[in-house]
Amino acid sequence: MNKKQTKFILLDPHRCIACWECVDVCPKQVIGKVQILWHKHIVFKDADACIGCKKCIKTCKQQVFAEK
Repeated sequence: MNKKQTKFILLDPHRCIACWECVDVCPKQVIGKVQILWHKHIVFKDADACIGCKKCIKTCKQQVFAEK
């Protein structure tokens, strides 16, 4: 399982500021949270479920996501 890309989207977790807006907007619950003390960012928890709607790209102001 790849936690940094789906068939449609690439992810740069180092840019993530843990606002979690992308988690809330994803219709297939593809995006998950990593919350370990000061280590907070997102990952793709179910990359195969991604349908390529690009809501994560449109929502993220930190440019964490990129289209493949």
